Amino acid sequence: MGELTKNDLVFTRGQDGALISQEVALENIEGNPTVKIIPLTRGKLQEIYAIATNGTPEEKAKADNDVIKNGLVSPKLTEQEIEDIKPQMALAIVQSILAISLGISQKEVEAKTKEQLILQQEYQLKKK
Repeated sequence: MGELTKNDLVFTRGQDGALISQEVALENIEGNPTVKIIPLTRGKLQEIYAIATNGTPEEKAKADNDVIKNGLVSPKLTEQEIEDIKPQMALAIVQSILAISLGISQKEVEAKTKEQLILQQEYQLKKK
């Protein structure tokens, strides 16, 4: 690989300055339906991560909703619809947004999520 270019380093923005959406298949949903999403910037990822790891239980529960609210372009959902989203769909959408934001595959996001859940469970067992 040659020298990095600016396009390698930053997300692409349109004429209006907004991040350009990408159509991606939800790999963990039967039939691989597609959605349009935009990547989350480093600042937004750090903000959501801080809430997910250090927030109150209520704040942690809203972390996935924040990812969907900030990353899902189409279909466009209201805040109430995001609250009512089916868990398996929410997980698949969040994984796809994190994948393009971090430059990794949805499968890698899924593996890291499972790894974190196992570590949290082990921590909880040690506390008892």
